Amino acid sequence: MINKKHLPRIAVTFLFFFFGGSSATWASRIPTIKSSLQVSDADWGLVLLFLSIGTLITLPFAGHLIKMIGSKKSTLIGIILYFICLIGIGFCGKLWQLKLNLICYGALGNLTNIAINTQAVNVSKSYKGQIIGSMHGTWSIGGFFASWLGAIMIAKSIPPSEHFIFYSSTGIVVSLLFFRFLLADEDKDKPKESNSTLKFRIADNYLIVLGFLAFFAMVAEGTMTDWSNEYMKIIVKSDKRYIGYGLTAYMAAMASGRFISDFVVRKFGSTITLTYSGILIFIGMMSAVLFPSLIVTLISFIIVGLGISAIVPLVYTLAGNSKTTSPEQALTIITSIGFIGFFLGPPCIGFLSEKFSLQVSFAFISLFGLGIVLLVRFFKIK
Repeated sequence: MINKKHLPRIAVTFLFFFFGGSSATWASRIPTIKSSLQVSDADWGLVLLFLSIGTLITLPFAGHLIKMIGSKKSTLIGIILYFICLIGIGFCGKLWQLKLNLICYGALGNLTNIAINTQAVNVSKSYKGQIIGSMHGTWSIGGFFASWLGAIMIAKSIPPSEHFIFYSSTGIVVSLLFFRFLLADEDKDKPKESNSTLKFRIADNYLIVLGFLAFFAMVAEGTMTDWSNEYMKIIVKSDKRYIGYGLTAYMAAMASGRFISDFVVRKFGSTITLTYSGILIFIGMMSAVLFPSLIVTLISFIIVGLGISAIVPLVYTLAGNSKTTSPEQALTIITSIGFIGFFLGPPCIGFLSEKFSLQVSFAFISLFGLGIVLLVRFFKIK
């Protein structure tokens, strides 16, 4: 028998799995959708920018909306609408339809991410030590399996519409099954904060630094999620059978890294962990740029995945321990800034690729790894 104490953790874990798999499902079919719409790299970069627009739209009210509805209901509503939006993307036959769907997809992704991480924070209070790293590890495992499924779908020439219906319908059923085990917010009956406290506390420099750490990491993460398959296709010139395995290798490494991230942080501390994470991102991406063969690129993507893996869970933990801002509001700030990076990186890749090349674009993104190192060096990260 399963201890009832663990049911909320199991529920959030499953939701993280399918939530992470949704973005990877979309990313795995980007080459197919891009080719079917006959879009250039630069124009595709503009298309991906609409994900960022969706995120930006939710910035002013995301935290307040989740606090008002409660993270439990927000998680369910957000993730179901997120899956429905994914299905819509699969049926977009025109560019304007895809852009509109991506705005909704980005907005719902940001809202769901904040809500589900608030659930993770609430669940972690029942356990000794941090467990958010393992939660994010489950998110990455979902992405790994979804990218692997995407590779199979590509190899079998299954259209994105059928692929997205299969994945989303499964995710919706699982979400409905586990909803009742999610936790209600503890402070729901407390007096509401004033409007001033619902706004971003930009005076808290520490949170801003953490936000930029998340931003730099998620620029690289968004690039790998949306462009790794294109890199395998265009630069590596991989056989069709192996195109999807670039994203799969990256997601597998990130998932593995997140499951050991809590141990690494406890042993070496936040500063060393963040520093070496940034170095790994730089080395991995530059290796793929300098030696674009199939084996080297796959190994390079694994290195990038390991570098990215620990940063976001660690930043979330540090933000949740802020002494100047409530955990919910701190997570809203970090998540929003980070997701701007996640959605801003891919469009930049498209523009740079059209102007120069995809290799030059990846070389530019590698510099964000060095940016992480510099931020950690010049600001005291506890």
